[in-house]
Amino acid sequence: MIKTTPYFLSAHKTDKIKDTNVANEGNPFQNKYNDPLNQWPARGLAYTNEIGAAISEIAPKTGLLLWIPALLYFGADIYDKYKNDQNSYDPSAKRGTKQAIFQLLASVILPTAAVKIGQRTASVIGLMGKHKLTLQTQEELHRFTINYIKQNKLHKYADKQDEYYTKFAEKLANHIDETKKESKFKNTTRSIVNWIFNRKQPNAVTRPTPEKIIKFTKSNIEEIFTIREKLVNNKQTDGLSDKMFQKFNQIKRKFEMTAGYNGDSTEDAAKQVIKMFQEKQIFKNKLLKTLGGFIFLGLMVKPIDKFVEAFVIDKFVEPSLTFLQKKQINDFKAKNMIT
Repeated sequence: MIKTTPYFLSAHKTDKIKDTNVANEGNPFQNKYNDPLNQWPARGLAYTNEIGAAISEIAPKTGLLLWIPALLYFGADIYDKYKNDQNSYDPSAKRGTKQAIFQLLASVILPTAAVKIGQRTASVIGLMGKHKLTLQTQEELHRFTINYIKQNKLHKYADKQDEYYTKFAEKLANHIDETKKESKFKNTTRSIVNWIFNRKQPNAVTRPTPEKIIKFTKSNIEEIFTIREKLVNNKQTDGLSDKMFQKFNQIKRKFEMTAGYNGDSTEDAAKQVIKMFQEKQIFKNKLLKTLGGFIFLGLMVKPIDKFVEAFVIDKFVEPSLTFLQKKQINDFKAKNMIT
């Protein structure tokens, strides 16, 4: 007797599954059934949600859009397994249910969780750096700094950096306190969405000790003023790339050529480049987290498949569906007095 692979697994993201049509047993000229949804390029659609989850750190909108083809693929696959038993028409709610559970766990929930765990693990790398802060905490502090710079003119504090830092620290302390209060009443659904799609995570600034935050922010502000001083004197600093220095001159010329502009082109250009410099630091951290997500996902793809197939489906789903099927038959017999 030929042992057949459960059909509901045939369209998942693995090359190891081969379907055998038992009806054709003994016929050496009959080709084995090849699931069209398990053939490329259609099969490639099943990976787009995982790619989307992994790149959502650096491209959140693209990451979200990449879920659409995957969800359409999963829907088509589930319907196909419900409707057909390999190449024969034989609708089965049981088969469709098993495929839906399998795709939900092995293609959506667990791979996405693997990506997020990988990203969070990569974020912890920051604790080994000079600032002893996670990459996520550094991101949030850079983001707060950008917003603060937008509201305050740096040149007014060129010779009063201590005063600038004092005001900055007060604003940051208030922000941290407000964030702590808001987190107590945070909507669970919103938290899950933020976790999946990598929206901003302001809570990250509430976790480290004040001493670590002070050390990081002082160092960051000192660098900001150093960059500003160099730029206004048309000099390049070590922390600024050639490309960004060229960008500074381009922005400056653009201001000067703008009709009706009556501001300080040098100061305004320097301010914009400093914000870009902060955004670049955020992007670097996101890139490291994205890499961590891809690595952990790659390590977990096969274990996830095996866990869902051998443990969840075989030990829990299959017996449960069989029990329900028998119960429904017995209930039908009892109601119709069939013996």
